[in-house]
Amino acid sequence: MVTMIKHKVIIWGGDDFNTLGLLRELSKPEIDLFFLIRGKRSYASKSKYCIKSHTALNLDEGLKFLLDTFSNEPYKPIIITSGDGVITYIDQHRELLEPYFILPGTSEAGLITRYIDKVTMTELAKKHGFLTPVSCSAKWDADISMVKYPCIIKPSHEQAGYYNEFKFKICKKPKKLKRILGNVRKNSEFIIQQYVEKELDLLVYGARLKSGETIFAGAFIRDRWADSGSSSHGYLTDNIPAGANIEGIRSMLTEIDYYGPFSFEYGLVGDETYFFEVNFRNDGTSHYFYQAGANIPLAYVYSCANEDYATIATTVRAGKQYFIDELFDVENILHRKLSMGRYRQEKKEATIYKYYDAEDVAPWEQVRKHRIKQIIQDIILKKYRLYIVRVLEKFGLKK
Repeated sequence: MVTMIKHKVIIWGGDDFNTLGLLRELSKPEIDLFFLIRGKRSYASKSKYCIKSHTALNLDEGLKFLLDTFSNEPYKPIIITSGDGVITYIDQHRELLEPYFILPGTSEAGLITRYIDKVTMTELAKKHGFLTPVSCSAKWDADISMVKYPCIIKPSHEQAGYYNEFKFKICKKPKKLKRILGNVRKNSEFIIQQYVEKELDLLVYGARLKSGETIFAGAFIRDRWADSGSSSHGYLTDNIPAGANIEGIRSMLTEIDYYGPFSFEYGLVGDETYFFEVNFRNDGTSHYFYQAGANIPLAYVYSCANEDYATIATTVRAGKQYFIDELFDVENILHRKLSMGRYRQEKKEATIYKYYDAEDVAPWEQVRKHRIKQIIQDIILKKYRLYIVRVLEKFGLKK
């Protein structure tokens, strides 16, 4: 028997594959679902499951809309987020939102903002027994004389109103690191880490529910990536590697009293599992786990509404279930990292997709329509994003 949820559920995030997954996972008869779009409309809003929506061009506008529209509901609406910018903004405006909404994040305002920073996050992970790469913080004028090479440099967090200059850069020599730091904003902050030559990527996805219980959907083992930085091939399994430190995840989330979906990312090197980062919000891979049999967002919403979630499947089916980015994994053929024969074989083997759903094809059709343009854009951004961001900001164009 279906239990009706008395609380409205609001997805707040960009019109992208992460929110597309949430629309598919949460569009159930028992849920009154609303999509608050951050920024411009794109393809997720073309989903047949996007019935009620509103576009807010920025976070301040989104906050005003939420308070103007939903502050008199008989039951507090449940907000679920899909991006670092949104969860940080909620954390910073918790006192305004909490009287009217059930929020993800930490019970103490300000902790998400603190721990979403990769430097602080890595220190916390080390405290809870994770194997972490040697790390240090840096700005444009940092003393890098003690850095060992090769290293990797990443923005430590997302800055409100700004594009990150890059997702990450690998530096084999001091010359490249100096050149990168010489072209970043004066107020940008970074983490420089020992470069781990990973063999595979590991992602563990789950949620800490309102009851305090932490649940795990399983593991996503990734072996290829598209130029956008998103994984483009791998498999999902219920067998979470021991190196992921499940007890460490539980204790880490308990210490900061975090509630909501999360994902932990690692690099696998032989028998070692290196912690890379944690995402304190719904992960863009959640609908891969959903296709593999686990609906973490739905269980989280039920827990927020104080309803029994025992009948909701929260762990993926046993065995390996293969994933492929059915539209952009071809970039690996262009870069000669993948043969056409292997690509065709693995595409046939896959049962889990990034965009395609036979019952909801409009988003996939929209992305496919603009695929060539997006591939060209991804290739250019991967190589020149640092300089493109500088030009955009020179002309006053910000996020």
